[in-house]
Amino acid sequence: MQKIGVFGGSFNPIHRGHIAMALCALDAFSLQKMLLLPTGNPPHKREGLADKRDRLEMVRLAALEDARLQACDLEVTRGGVIYTVDTLHLLRARMPDASLYYLIGADTLLDLHTWRHVDEVLSLTSFIVCGRPGYGSEEVISCMDTLRQSGAVMYWLDMPALDISATMVRALAAQKGPLEKAVTAKVAAYIRNHALYGA
Repeated sequence: MQKIGVFGGSFNPIHRGHIAMALCALDAFSLQKMLLLPTGNPPHKREGLADKRDRLEMVRLAALEDARLQACDLEVTRGGVIYTVDTLHLLRARMPDASLYYLIGADTLLDLHTWRHVDEVLSLTSFIVCGRPGYGSEEVISCMDTLRQSGAVMYWLDMPALDISATMVRALAAQKGPLEKAVTAKVAAYIRNHALYGA
């Protein structure tokens, strides 16, 4: 049975921290590939969001870093508000024999209870949780334990925290600063060539 990672997010833009997290999960859990899934019309994050086609193209460019990374347009090509539960059902239909591992940060873990049909989400995929600066380990461990008690499959991804955020990249772009330390060279070129984030 194939083990497929799913890494969803606004990727506004995708940066080296995202890539490091995806590669670490691939290695730590022996996953065959990691689907990088930019959101199309997310219910929570809209302000300052680059066009979904631009975000998808940046994800495609970033995925060139490793053959196991694969851009997935499943949420970008759908209309309406996109919910993870619907995406997981579509992925299950496409890959009925695969085990899905959804990669999230600790900040997302603590918001999981707000997701649409969260019990259904927890039945469709396992979760790999990665630490985030500013999120205490006790709170995160307690949340994971609570979810496990309700039948969720939760794994912890042990990796050093990287001090990179999409907010930082957008600020650098607006200041016409150097982007290559925060994003791959191809993504940096795309941001500049398409004048994204004020670049």
